[in-house]
Amino acid sequence: ATAASVCMISLAYYKHQKMNAFEISILLLLSIVSMMILLSATDLVTVYLALEFQSLSFYVLAASKRESELATEAGLKYFFLGALASGIFLLGCAFLYAATGVLHFEGFAQLCNSPEDCSQLCLLGMFLCGVAFFFKGTVAPFHVWAPDVYEGSPTPVTAFFATVPKIAIFG
Repeated sequence: ATAASVCMISLAYYKHQKMNAFEISILLLLSIVSMMILLSATDLVTVYLALEFQSLSFYVLAASKRESELATEAGLKYFFLGALASGIFLLGCAFLYAATGVLHFEGFAQLCNSPEDCSQLCLLGMFLCGVAFFFKGTVAPFHVWAPDVYEGSPTPVTAFFATVPKIAIFG
């Protein structure tokens, strides 16, 4: 419902700004599809691919106001910090795989029934994956980059960034 309302707001906004709203609508829908894939993921590879697919749409959406220097800065800042978060997530996934030998969430549940069952490497991997999710979800203290991106992005895109991805990431 939030994504549909943001799509409706963006159509009016981009019509008023005399910009092409078609590409923005397609990018919004592609990011929504990637969030649905993220919510239905059962292993770390699918989670990573869904996060990256979502992030690629977001980078373009953040810089969609082409004549604005703030929008270009927002897109670049989002890209670099998103790449950092992706690297942290991949490192966490590598530690989890090295500690457990599985990529499926069911395997993690079977191997780590209690904190005593998990090795230090497994806990480090979970911590790094959590940090990456907090970074992507703009949870404090990993939210420092968000005001710059929100300021440079067009208003409907900012409304989308502030609501919909957080629902998917925390889901």
